[in-house]
Amino acid sequence: MNKRPPRNGEKIEKIKNTLLVDGNSLFKTSYFGAKNAYNSSGQHIGGLYQFLTTLRKLLSEDLYHRVYVFWDGNFSGKLRYNLYKPYKIGRGKDYENGTQPIDESELKQRRMVWEYLNEIYIRQLKHEVIESDDFIAYYCLHKKENEKITICSSDRDFCQLLTNDVRIYFLDLKVYVDSSNFSSYFCFNQANSVLMKTMTGDNSDSIKGIKGLGEDTLVKFFPEVNERKVLLSEIIESAKQQQLERKTNKQKPLKVLDNIINCVTDGVQGDKLYEINEKLVNLSNPIMTDDGIRDLEHLIDGTLDSSGRELKNVLMMMKRDGLDELIGEQRYPEYLLPYKKLIDREQSINN
Repeated sequence: MNKRPPRNGEKIEKIKNTLLVDGNSLFKTSYFGAKNAYNSSGQHIGGLYQFLTTLRKLLSEDLYHRVYVFWDGNFSGKLRYNLYKPYKIGRGKDYENGTQPIDESELKQRRMVWEYLNEIYIRQLKHEVIESDDFIAYYCLHKKENEKITICSSDRDFCQLLTNDVRIYFLDLKVYVDSSNFSSYFCFNQANSVLMKTMTGDNSDSIKGIKGLGEDTLVKFFPEVNERKVLLSEIIESAKQQQLERKTNKQKPLKVLDNIINCVTDGVQGDKLYEINEKLVNLSNPIMTDDGIRDLEHLIDGTLDSSGRELKNVLMMMKRDGLDELIGEQRYPEYLLPYKKLIDREQSINN
């Protein structure tokens, strides 16, 4: 249905484009993707350089009215750990003692990225226990009506947030994925994003799913997950029916189907596997704290203090850190032009 034309004197709000960046995902991709990027002092600056370069690319491709970068804190994930103790154990997380393996070069460059982004009016948020995924999910679920959102990450969990107004730039694929082209990259219907993770788990977060069940196997036995939205109860009922048919045809029952029916896992969830996994992976119910929500809402609605923020400061920082050497001493001021547009917009709001 076409919208009616505006009446005389009626104010029509323009579409606002917002970029939400998963800071940890972008930094990890940048840091390990530019291992050989050093300045003349022998200092590795690949994480800083590639982070700013990737962000610059996104700002060059589209007009974004605001950019937000969300970071994991020292104990981010603890709220999920309280539900499921093995959470992210494969990443060396220790939520009890707070000790995590730290690479000094990586830590230093993370601080440098924060400093640069702060100087160029990019809004940032980090919370001790809240994960960046939850901040991004909360933002998307409470977006303004006239707002279009792009999420920048490699995390497939964000697929469940896709709508007509929300798309994802996948760092590893280097493509924009939205509701219209989702099927070109994934083997299931986008509406089943939570269901897939609930049943198969997530190895990257050490979340165990049904024993012996992966995405390909799930699609093989239940092709409807690629066609339409499917409920967990439908999958279980279908598994029972398939086993009954095999018995009728004097075929051996399939272990993986029994596992689905009886909720068998290699994890510690037991018969609460589906209940626990759904809470862990479902971003339509982001796991937040009251102070985290307040911090986010203040970041969204508040204005940035412009005192002390100047583009010339960034140029000085680039020379200090050797970024001008990597970019090219003749063209490194031009490198900041996409950021300049963002700075101008933020300054016009403050003034």
